[in-house]
Amino acid sequence: MIIFKAILRWVLPLVILGAAIGGFMALGGPKPPPRKTVEEPAAAPVRTAAIEAGDGRIEIEADGIVVPLREVTLAAEVSGRVLRKTDACNEGQLVKKGDILFEIDPRDYELDVERLEREAAQAKLMIAEIDEEIAQNATAIDLARRQVELARREVSRLDTLKAGRIVTESEHDRAVRDELTAANALTAQEGQKRVLAKRRNRMVEAESLAGTMLAKSRLDLARTRITAPADGRVVDDKVEQDSFVAKGTPVVVIEDTSSAEVKTNLRMDEVARVWGARRDGARSGTGQDVPESPAKVVFTIDDRRYEWDGVLSRYEGRGLDEKTRTLPCRVRVAEPSRVRAIDRYGAPLATLPADAPRSLLRGMFVEVWLQVDVPQPLVSVPEEAVRPSGDLFVMREGRLHVLHPRPFHAAAGRVVYDQEQSGLLATDRVVVSQLANPRDGMELAETSP
Repeated sequence: MIIFKAILRWVLPLVILGAAIGGFMALGGPKPPPRKTVEEPAAAPVRTAAIEAGDGRIEIEADGIVVPLREVTLAAEVSGRVLRKTDACNEGQLVKKGDILFEIDPRDYELDVERLEREAAQAKLMIAEIDEEIAQNATAIDLARRQVELARREVSRLDTLKAGRIVTESEHDRAVRDELTAANALTAQEGQKRVLAKRRNRMVEAESLAGTMLAKSRLDLARTRITAPADGRVVDDKVEQDSFVAKGTPVVVIEDTSSAEVKTNLRMDEVARVWGARRDGARSGTGQDVPESPAKVVFTIDDRRYEWDGVLSRYEGRGLDEKTRTLPCRVRVAEPSRVRAIDRYGAPLATLPADAPRSLLRGMFVEVWLQVDVPQPLVSVPEEAVRPSGDLFVMREGRLHVLHPRPFHAAAGRVVYDQEQSGLLATDRVVVSQLANPRDGMELAETSP
């Protein structure tokens, strides 16, 4: 009985557990959830923009400041009292080439001119007097030669008579003495001729010296009037009327307005673009020359801009600016008064507005647009098509292609690429809208903006 109870204590739990398992198996477990059919993903809608082919020219934009082409400091070239200072010489006035600015008292210089004119006239009279003496001397020499000839013939005749004892010794000696006297007179006249020639040369030199001094005096007289050497603007007048000025005293500073320059700085990559535009003939020389690239100088007021035509003319200084690591350059504007007005839409205005600047003014902060020719074919895309990483999402035949091109240039809201190196095709379109989870080969569908 005890054994039976022990077996029952071990077997009964197993029987109950087995019955529970059998009941669970009979009732069945939970059914698996139904499987969902995964549909093929639809094409992602995107906005795209066309790729534009370049025209072989890029624009390099830089800031600049207008500076004068040159400043001319005029100084008094003669000393004296300032007799008159014209109204054109006041600071800020525009002057034309040849306008009189100052007049120094000319009386001393007028007297010098008169004195030297008289000296020159006197030298001419003395030369004429010497010429008359030379003419008289020539006649005297001719007579003296004839006298010598007669005396020689007389001596020769008396020599024959003396041998026949027809004439005395004293008569013969008298004839010889006459011959010597005639020869001496001829020698004196010939010496006088040489002296007259030297006197004439000396007076010719005196006349030439008087002419030179007269020219210098006339030049000094002309210098009593100080005139403008070119069209410009008076930026500093240093002397007032009735002041005494010494030779070399600065009197006025004039800014040349016939042309103007814009001082700007270019990065080295921009300079490389300019160098790349040089023709083969322009590569000769020292290597420091700059190709004359056309440029536009732009000044903006409100929603209008004003443009001038210029040219990149030269480098400034000896090299790079050590602070900014840029190359200082100068853009020359040959006609600073020839300005074009452009409205907010980029269309030129037929007439200048009343508030438009009539010329480039010193100190204007302007933009410089250098137009540089490039030999390789270029394409450009909008700036919004470039991803923060620099990638481009290109839709080609309805599929996404992720490109990693290197930008060639960026300006005016567009990024320019070398067509051969970038892998862009003229038929491609670039994605300008945001794209979630982009991957190569995914399908794209273009939507209207």
